[in-house]
Amino acid sequence: MLGVGDENGQLLNNLVQIGAGEGKSITLGVTAAILALLGFDVHCACYSKYLIEKNYRELLPLFDSLGVAEYIRYGTINKFYEDMINRNGNVCQMVEELISNNSNEVSKSSEPDARAKILLIDEVDALLNKNFYGNMYTPSARLRDSSITSLIDFIWNQRILILNINEVKDSDEYKVCCNRFPNWEPLIPEAVKDLINDVNIYTIPEYVLKEDKIVYKEQDDIAYNIVHGPGR
Repeated sequence: MLGVGDENGQLLNNLVQIGAGEGKSITLGVTAAILALLGFDVHCACYSKYLIEKNYRELLPLFDSLGVAEYIRYGTINKFYEDMINRNGNVCQMVEELISNNSNEVSKSSEPDARAKILLIDEVDALLNKNFYGNMYTPSARLRDSSITSLIDFIWNQRILILNINEVKDSDEYKVCCNRFPNWEPLIPEAVKDLINDVNIYTIPEYVLKEDKIVYKEQDDIAYNIVHGPGR
């Protein structure tokens, strides 16, 4: 798995099967420690937040004793996606600032990667289910502005009528929103079309109330930052 004895001495992609009770988490942790000692940044990913955090807590003393804890990260597969997307700055936050400020440029951090990266996946078979394999990970930015709220309220309050894009464009709420975001005016009609479609096919997806918040199930955990569109 580590390329020991290989003629070229290269690290290649590997799929390793370890039976239940045969030390899978220990093998994963030792492998991560060795790779970190060899100069890699190691990401250990799993579908389950509970399992991955439990394994990390148990192996952290080993990583600390070897001085490699800062080079080993344990997290869910979704967390790994987020870290990769946001490695030069929080993309969602940058998009919010870009639009809210009516700007055409955004500042981002660009720090060179000092160490090569290695990805270790626990419970790799979970990647073959419909939530991962062939699916898309689509982070989104949420814009908050009174003009947007007024426009959404207008469309929602008129949902009983058969609205079309031209009727919405004639409304004062639409014009105020366009004046608020002049650099992004071409995108507003497309967003309005989605809103009109949404109110026509609106359904309530299954959710859970926790701490006075609406949350949705994500694998074996719940998530506070998931938003479902209509009919999903």
